[in-house]
Formats: sequence, structure tokens, C-alpha cells
Amino acid sequence: MSETAAAEIDQRLFRDVLGHYPTGVVAVTGTGAEGEPLGMVVGTFSSVSLDPPLVAFMPTRESQTYAQLREAESFCINVLAHDQQGLCRTLSQRDPDKFDRIEWEPSRYGAPQLAGSVAQIHCRRDREVEAGDHLIVLCSVHDIEITRPVTPLLFFQGGYGGFSSAGLAAYVDADLISAVRVAERARPQLGRLADRLGCSASALVLVNDHDQTIGASAYGGSTAVSERLGVRIPLVPPLGEAAVAWSESYAERWLARIFPQDAAVVDGYRERLARVRRSGFAASVVPEGREEGYAALNEALHEYALGQLTPARDRAVRGAFAASAEFFRAELPGEDESGRVASIVVPVFDSTAAPETPSGIVIRVGDLPEAATRAHIREWVAAAKQAAAEVSETLASDGRDDFERYIASGLRDRA
Repeated sequence: MSETAAAEIDQRLFRDVLGHYPTGVVAVTGTGAEGEPLGMVVGTFSSVSLDPPLVAFMPTRESQTYAQLREAESFCINVLAHDQQGLCRTLSQRDPDKFDRIEWEPSRYGAPQLAGSVAQIHCRRDREVEAGDHLIVLCSVHDIEITRPVTPLLFFQGGYGGFSSAGLAAYVDADLISAVRVAERARPQLGRLADRLGCSASALVLVNDHDQTIGASAYGGSTAVSERLGVRIPLVPPLGEAAVAWSESYAERWLARIFPQDAAVVDGYRERLARVRRSGFAASVVPEGREEGYAALNEALHEYALGQLTPARDRAVRGAFAASAEFFRAELPGEDESGRVASIVVPVFDSTAAPETPSGIVIRVGDLPEAATRAHIREWVAAAKQAAAEVSETLASDGRDDFERYIASGLRDRA
């Protein structure tokens, strides 16, 4: 393209087109000539070289803050986190006292390092390259560290936001409301079930391609409230067997989430789903001596529910899910088997459709008594199935309007 043609490009169009490419947000900090803290927010930061380690940021040539930073002995490039928009706005102001309103401390190299940032890159200015109305400031890196492994702050189309990896995008509020309203219809049955067994009882509802949510819950006996409504429960093997087992399309998409796609592993899970259909329930059982492994699963579920996972943490959490397969089964523990039943999950069917058509809802009982005989466990399964059948009848009668709105929203068909 000629220089004349380049000059004719409309600046607003240039911004609009380039605004479709998201950039990370960093705060470049340093110490001024009189020891005062200096900082500027930059959306033009990049790694440049591994050998030698070089990074770069690109301030405008007219930047007064960079004119002061230029003489700093060292820089600290703070990678901002998704929840640091307020700090970002504060640092962007032309206020000489802005560092009084944020939390920071001097690094061992003298530059301010900001509390709560994702990572900090300690570097020195190497050289500058003029690039139109900006400068390319090349910096040699002499130290680097991850300080808080969360998702970063992004700038996109003129606004700030966070990052969600594929498959973990938040569901639309209207969809969540629809799911919770239909789950609320199960509250009477959940209350009776929780009181009868002295446990927790929840209605889990499909809300998108990968998730269920807790739409309603009840607690019996001395069971403490342990989960909040709206929390996400992933449909990732081995989790969610009872939600997908009665639909071939649901099951195939669930199986497709196994990674890597080892044929023997996939076939094993396919047989597990068949056992769930035959028994009519799925259960989690914690063998004696494996309590720490089950606690690790619950920690991974908690982290997943919080959202905003980095790709690295997403892989770690999904790895914890995959490693938990030993805890899930579709049969009762044997008489000579040690361990406790941690939860039982049964499907709620759509009684207005063909037999065994999933409604998108399952009933889960948890916090079950630890000392239980096989007869006790059979009673728990029977009670959960009875409650699910009653919920099915409610959805066909008193809860018909809410259930039809839920079906019309397409939530049940997205799994």
C-alpha cells in the first residue's frame, strides 16, 4: 500500500476494525527522579524475544507519563487481573496522588508492584523505536513472576472485560431465571426428601451446553447449608451421568468431551451410561482411604463454579474431574465393601412426552449418613426416585406453565 493510500484510511474506521482484536491490559510502573511512584496503563504490550528475553510496550509520543518514566532505572510491568477495572481507571487519571488510592509496594528493583496483579515483569529500557505517533519501547527482562494465577483484564471494542474459555461461557440471565423457576416447582418434594433422610436434596437443571445449575435445595436434620443456588455443575465425564444417560444426543455430546478420545475410555463410559439407565440412578461412593481424593474433586467443583478460569487452571480442573471416575457408579456398594455413599442422583422424566424422556432436571441427595447398611442405601435410592416421580407429576400439572417456558427456551435441548 502506498503512503498516500495509507494516509487516506479513515482514523475512526481504523480504530473500529482494530477494536475487533482484543488486547491485554498492563500497568507500567517506575520511580521518578525524586522517588515518586509513576505509572501508566497500556494496552499495547507484547513479548518480543526469548533469547535474549525482551518485551515491548508502545506509548504515544505525546505521553507525559512516559516522558517521566523514560528516566526510571527499572520498570515493573503489572499484568492486570479481570477484577482490577477500578485500579485501571485510577491509574489512567492525571492525578499526582493516584498511588495513594491503590495498594502497592516497591519491588526489590525499586519500581511499584501492584497488589492483585496476575504477573509482574521486571525490566529495564533497552531502546526506543519511533513508529508513527507511538514509540516502541524495547525492554530487557531481568526478573519475572506469576503473582496471582487468575484471568487477565482485556480491552475489546472500547471496553474492559474478562476472559472465558470455550465451553465455560456464562449463561444468559433470562435462561438461568427460567431454569430456577422450573426447579422451584420441586421444592416441596425436596423438603420432604431432605427431612425423611436427614440429608441435603437439590434439583439440578440444565442451563447450557456444558452446565447444570442448582435451581432449588432443601436441608434436613442437622445438615448445614453448603451450596448456593445458581452454582454451576459441569456436564463433563464422569460428572452428570444421570442428566445425559436417557438421551442419545445428550450422551454423545457428553462422551465427546472426554479428552483424549481414547476408544477404550469412551466405550467404558458408554457402558457406565447403560448401567445408569438399567439401575435408574447414579451415585458417588468414597472408598475408605480415598477421602482426600474426593475432597480434591469438591475443590475442583468449587473452582469451576467460581468461573474465570485461566486455560491452565481449566486444564487442571478438568484433569481433577477425569481423575475422579473411581467415585462414580450405577450400583450399590457390596455387602463386604467399605466406603460411604456421598450422593445419589436420579432423573426427572417428562411425563407429557414419550416414556423416559428426560426433563432436563435431576434430583440429587447428598450429605447422607456415613454409617449405612445396604438396606439403608436401597431406601435412599427408592426415596429419591419417588420424589423424582412426584416432581414429574408436578411439572405436568401445577408447574406446567413454568416447565413449558423452560422447554421453549431451548435449555433442555442444548445439552
